[in-house]
Amino acid sequence: MSKYLPILSLPFFLALNLWAGLLILLGDLVSLLGRREPIPPPEQAPIQAGPASLIIVTWDGKELLQQYLPSVVEAVQFDGGEHEIIVVDNGSSDGTIEYLLQNFPMVRILPLEKNYGFSEGNNRGVREAKNEVVILLNNDMQVQRDFIRPLLEGFQDPTVFAVSCQVFFQDRTRRREETGKTRARWERGFFAPFHDEVLETDGLAQPIPILWGGGGSCAYRRSRFLELGGFDALFYPFYLEDTDLSYQAWKRGWETVFAPGSVVIHRHRGTTQRKFSADYVKGAIRKNQYLFIWKNITDSRWTWEHFFFLPWNLLRFMHQTSPHSEWKALRWAIGQLPACLQARSRTRALSRQSDHEIFRRTGLQVPREGTTTLDFNLRDFGEQLGPGWHLREFNDSGGYRWTGLRSAFFLFPEKGENILEVRGFIPELRPFHRPFLHLQLFQEKKRFIETRIAHSGPLVLKVPLVGIQVEDGHPLLFELRLNATFSPARSGTGTDTRELGIVITSLRLI
Repeated sequence: MSKYLPILSLPFFLALNLWAGLLILLGDLVSLLGRREPIPPPEQAPIQAGPASLIIVTWDGKELLQQYLPSVVEAVQFDGGEHEIIVVDNGSSDGTIEYLLQNFPMVRILPLEKNYGFSEGNNRGVREAKNEVVILLNNDMQVQRDFIRPLLEGFQDPTVFAVSCQVFFQDRTRRREETGKTRARWERGFFAPFHDEVLETDGLAQPIPILWGGGGSCAYRRSRFLELGGFDALFYPFYLEDTDLSYQAWKRGWETVFAPGSVVIHRHRGTTQRKFSADYVKGAIRKNQYLFIWKNITDSRWTWEHFFFLPWNLLRFMHQTSPHSEWKALRWAIGQLPACLQARSRTRALSRQSDHEIFRRTGLQVPREGTTTLDFNLRDFGEQLGPGWHLREFNDSGGYRWTGLRSAFFLFPEKGENILEVRGFIPELRPFHRPFLHLQLFQEKKRFIETRIAHSGPLVLKVPLVGIQVEDGHPLLFELRLNATFSPARSGTGTDTRELGIVITSLRLI
């Protein structure tokens, strides 16, 4: 019975939800009615590609430093600049400092008397750095020896605040859940960050705007990092502090960009997995998702939408994890609401760019060219795919891709084609999980088909593009939306933890 107490406490939750929403909206009203001086334009000056300070925060991570610090030293020597390496030790008790003194005399050590966490540890390291570009690295990060130069070159644009690395896992065949090419969606009042697929053409393009730079694989402009206050302690103990910082920079009018030529290899959660339980980590992430929205999302419509859908989102999250953990995360976030409201007030006062504009600038890239057909038997077609797709897979029938809840794609008509054909497969729909599939197709946010499917098996749709202007050679943006996804691991049908929608084998205009 105790397992379901959080659900039975929903009336109390709704009262808290109403109270928190009213406080935030009241604060917004006071800010709008108050007098504000015009916001001065941010300082814009380029950085010469000079030396950088490389900062690594560690806590009882001697084993990880033994494995990965040599690659950082090699990269500094390979680049040949007057770079410095700073290791911030968060009160380790495993002999980290003694090991560094004996084996890496070229490394500056910043010893702290206790564990101040990821955010404050990095903030102290940045304050101690002597160079204008600071490169923050996790202690479980192996770097390629040429990774420094692409980061420094990214600061040639004076509007750039941060330049992020491309991230791989140690096992290059493993599905890439982390790439460094970061995006986000605003879905039913909630912030959904994700890592987009890195394309072969990305290295040939101009710097790619992204939503945030990963705090353990990113270069920052030190003066702007400090002007923004560094990583906010609101997001203690870890996760989303880097997302918050980049978003604050975007609000101020500065940019975060992606440098695919700077490659690092991440032993994902090498420290947190050893020190914290999986439930604790998930709870901290969810808590910080709430705080990110309450601090940063100042668009009035999105704010109302967040609190309107919060009961629905809470029930959805409870289904994904557990009622107890989700209830605990929300209470944890509400406990930090006073400090969050103060931070929100400062955010509104200094904002020069709206939430809509930030999401637009860091969102979907329109390809320069493409085809009428995406046949996953033939190619990846990554350049024509927006967010919401999993990597291409193969079975006896050929190539296919799984979709997420929403997936976007571009098709290029050639001879006045006016029908969209969708071929794929609908997996088994289990009772009480997804009794029917609600499928919608949009073109430039205009819905042109909506259907409900209550069976599994092959999918073939041929949809006339009624009311859609089709011009040869001009890309058409489509979006496929589903009512729900499923996870094989959660439903007991497999070990795959992904949130899967449907299988798509081909999309084409005919």
